[in-house]
Formats: sequence, structure tokens, C-alpha cells
Amino acid sequence: MLVPKLRHAFSLALTGVIFVLQLSSCESNNEVVPSGSSGSPSTVPGAGRATVGSAGSGLSASGGAPTVVAGAGGALGSAGSVSSGGGVGGMSVSSGGTAGMPCTDIQIPDPDHAKDPCSIWPEYDAANPPGTPKNCGASWLTQAGYCLKSCGVCSDGTSSGGSGAGGGSAGGFSTGLGPGPTLPDVPTSNTVMWASRYWDCCKPHCSTNGNIKSCGQDGVSQNGGNSACSGGSAYTCYSQAPRAIGDNVAYGYVAVPKPNCGTCYNIQFTGTGQFNAKDPGSVWLTGKHMIVKVSNTGGDVAGNQFDLMIPGGGVGQNANTCTGQWKLSSSDLGPTQGGFLTSCTGSYAEKKECVRQKCMKLPDGDLRKGCIWFVDWYGAADNPNFRYTDIACPSDI
Repeated sequence: MLVPKLRHAFSLALTGVIFVLQLSSCESNNEVVPSGSSGSPSTVPGAGRATVGSAGSGLSASGGAPTVVAGAGGALGSAGSVSSGGGVGGMSVSSGGTAGMPCTDIQIPDPDHAKDPCSIWPEYDAANPPGTPKNCGASWLTQAGYCLKSCGVCSDGTSSGGSGAGGGSAGGFSTGLGPGPTLPDVPTSNTVMWASRYWDCCKPHCSTNGNIKSCGQDGVSQNGGNSACSGGSAYTCYSQAPRAIGDNVAYGYVAVPKPNCGTCYNIQFTGTGQFNAKDPGSVWLTGKHMIVKVSNTGGDVAGNQFDLMIPGGGVGQNANTCTGQWKLSSSDLGPTQGGFLTSCTGSYAEKKECVRQKCMKLPDGDLRKGCIWFVDWYGAADNPNFRYTDIACPSDI
């Protein structure tokens, strides 16, 4: 059994040309921790600006604007990437491999670690350089029944299962599409951000300049009218719901302060949550990538935050638009900040199943699929942390 005996030390260096995403007050909605005043989310003190990776970094080793080919083969396992052993970030757990084991934190009976807390393993994993096999994905640790809770294989009140969808083990869900496009790891020197969630049904801010489409009440037919949130006829298009293009890569749309509309970013999840570091859904996302396109502006989005569009993610300050479009009551949509997931209780697996059932109330098609994507691909992560860098937009986003 090979276990690390020393913490890895590493230095962080920010290289390349850095550009700054300017921040200001805008108008969107997101799922955050309430500040106490009605409808006002809390922000993180000192969040003045968001640094966006190295200009020109991406798929091109020689610099310049990177190009992404949607659906391109190749696993995220080449030099410097995250996938190891076929799972996300090397954290795959074989089906049934921990079935029936109680969801506890029991340290390995090793003289060097027996007195250490189980939290050392995800801490080692976070400190190790990209591409290093994950301790929390190793057969000698979690698949042998040790440190299951700290490694996010299960959550309180549940036994560790085999598949990711039911038992919460990272990497257990397969899209059937393969790993997805080959994407570079986002440098660990880049600023750590966090992703909230929302879907308010309003016409996106960026639809006014042609970068983003807006749709009619059916969510499909194109409509360039005024926003339904101000009494007009234009809504968010259902095609802007997130979708997987591989086991390790997905597309999505985000709101940011004072957006550069139509800009795309490669974001990579760190495996921790913003408000709960051990959030099992955030652990599930370890090493996964999304390519997100800026579609909206967010006056209540903090400087270290992207607001990811997810159906059922919370309607924010526009409480009546989605209820009118979908013919649902406000109680069907859950809290305005957080939506379906925030209204669900129980174990991690129970919350995911609860969200899945709520997704079935949404109109069939891209919208409902985007909601179920949140459960299966995204692991129902609650405000996960990530790093990001700029990237050229693929042709199919």
C-alpha cells in the first residue's frame, strides 16, 4: 500500500498576460447565502475583482486563441490533466465496491496516519499538482472502507453505494458520450471562484446585442421582444440549459457583473464547496470542466462568483415569470434563492432524488434535461468552487 507520508509543498506562480474582469452593479439573480435583508444575497468581503487566467492559454501550446472541437475524442488523462483510471480526477469507485459499508470516517490502521483526521486525504489531493492520482479515489482507501465521509463517497445517514447517482461516489455517472473534448487544466495559480445557480426565465441581458438568443413563452421559438420579467414577450431559451458533452465536460451559460457578452471561459472544479467545503456534490465535481458562455449581467453576483443558469436553481427576484411560463405555483419552484435543492432534505442521495422528481414538473425537452443534468452530471453540487481561464467559444454553444 502506497500512502504519502509528507504533505506536498508547492509554489503558486501566475504567468502570462492577465486581464481583469471589471465589476459593477448589474441585474440578475443567484443562489447565495441570504444576508438577512429580503431578496439581498450576501457577498464575500474584499471581493473587488475577478482575475481571468492567462490570456491566450488554452488548447494551443504555442499561445494565441485556443480552439475547442466539440465531441473530440481523447480522455482528460494526458499530461497535466485530471482524469485517472477512467474516473473524474481519479476518484471513480467501482460499482458495489463499498456497498453496505457504513458512512463513517475511519482512518487506515497505518502507524503514520492512524491518529490523523480523515480530512488529510482530501487536503493532500487539493495540494497535489494536477494529474496526480487522488488518494480519495484509491482502492486502498475509500474502496477499502476508510475515510468515506471525508472523501465524499457518502454523506451522513447513507451507506456508501456504488454508482455516483445513488451513492454519491465521484465518477460513477456515465453520459455514454465518453470523456468529452480534451481541455487543459486551469492553472492552480488562478483565483478560486464559486458557482451559484439560478433560472429566472427573463430575457437575457446579452440578447440585446445579438450574442445570445431570447425566445417566446414556449422557450423554443425566437422572440426579440422586451423581457417577460418587465411585462414583455421574451424569455430565456430552453436551449441555454446546461448539457453534458462528455463525462468530464459540459456546456453552460452564466451571469457575471458587467459582462463581456458572448465571452467563454473554461472552468475547472476544485472539489470543495464555497460554504461547505465537504459538500458531497462539490466533491463529486473534482476535476470536471465546463465551458460557460456569458449571457447575462448580475447586480447581486459577487466579484468572485459566476451565476450558472440551471433550471430549478432559484428564480431570484423575479418570482412570477417562471410560474407564469410553466404554469406552476411558487411552492413548486422552491425558495427563490436556491430553488429545488434548497427545498429538499435528507441524505445526499435523498436530496438528489428529491430534485430529480421536481425536475419532472418542468416542461419536457432541453429545460427538463438541464435540470436532470444538475442531478446526474453536476452531482447536485451546492455552490462549488472552481478556477477559470478564458477560452475561445466552441461553435455549438
